[in-house]
Amino acid sequence: MSIKTKFAKVGAVAAASAALAVLGSGSAFAGTNGQQLRFFDVQGHTYSIEVNGFDQNGNFTSQCFGTPSRDNYIGGWWWKWNLNWTGYSGSDCTGTVTVGVKMDYVEPNQAGDWWLITS
Repeated sequence: MSIKTKFAKVGAVAAASAALAVLGSGSAFAGTNGQQLRFFDVQGHTYSIEVNGFDQNGNFTSQCFGTPSRDNYIGGWWWKWNLNWTGYSGSDCTGTVTVGVKMDYVEPNQAGDWWLITS
């Protein structure tokens, strides 16, 4: 096998691997098509939040997230555009409302992949 053939095979394998990695990815890339949420509980008594908004695919969705500490990184969910959320005193979005409906605009593109929301 010639050197030219070896380089061609290595190049083909590298290109195929890169294409599979991109096509197989189900989530947004960091900061390019939505952001994951970071909820900071200033009050210290919000133990879950209900989030309503658009995901990285532009689909409207609603989800409840537990927020057991003051600083909560809610990974695995990517949001963009208009977003609203409500805070609750209990887990699973139960109990009294600690933060009434707050509205935010989540920029789809930014340098990082965490969007800060606070109570």
